Amino acid sequence: MRFCAALLALAGATAGLSDTLTLRDGRVVQGTYMGGTARTIKMQVDDSTKTFDVTEVASLQFTAPAAASETTKPGMEGRADSSVRAVIYEDLQCPDCAAFRRMLDETLLPKYGGKVCFEHRDFPLAKHAWARRAAIAARFFAERDAALGLEYRRETMAGQEAATAENFNQRLTAFAQAHHIDPAEAIAALSNPAYAALVDRDYQDGVGRGVVHTPTVFVNGRPFIETFTVDEISKGIDEALAQAR
Repeated sequence: MRFCAALLALAGATAGLSDTLTLRDGRVVQGTYMGGTARTIKMQVDDSTKTFDVTEVASLQFTAPAAASETTKPGMEGRADSSVRAVIYEDLQCPDCAAFRRMLDETLLPKYGGKVCFEHRDFPLAKHAWARRAAIAARFFAERDAALGLEYRRETMAGQEAATAENFNQRLTAFAQAHHIDPAEAIAALSNPAYAALVDRDYQDGVGRGVVHTPTVFVNGRPFIETFTVDEISKGIDEALAQAR
């Protein structure tokens, strides 16, 4: 993950709160989650930063949803510094999310990519058998390369009809191999509590904002839920851009 200013932003967003890291030997560590890698988790504890191997970790829980920082965002497209932000809560197994993904690629990004920031957030629904695993895998690939994480999201949604809970790992392996990544590392990432915690943070943040259905897209706070049309959300984006001038 990228640190420096992004980590300072994360620390600021959680100041005064205490995340909880539970180790497999029963120890509990209270502090602030500071990111990590596919193999490690960093926690700010008092005045020091402690690093834990993921094999030591049983769970990682956040005290409260926090604003996403560069280290926690699952993906951004368009103009990152725009004051107009479309925050997308998505489930990678959701057919309506796949339809919105096509809407993004065919219409919204070509039209607004130079003006609007499109932020992806994870909201895997319990009714979907492999959605949470896909969200965790997407975090793994995004850590390697932001564009690769987005490509995994795009390809996963495009291939929903062929995917099942039983062949999920096989398809994950094929994607990793096609992008010159060790498949064993991708499979291992599914059990990484740090990635799982980031997905859970997005989910709880969505619940706090009233998200129930996917996709739910907030355009500068205005919600567009599940089956909106391209004309409806385009109008909302145009209005937000007009207000931002």
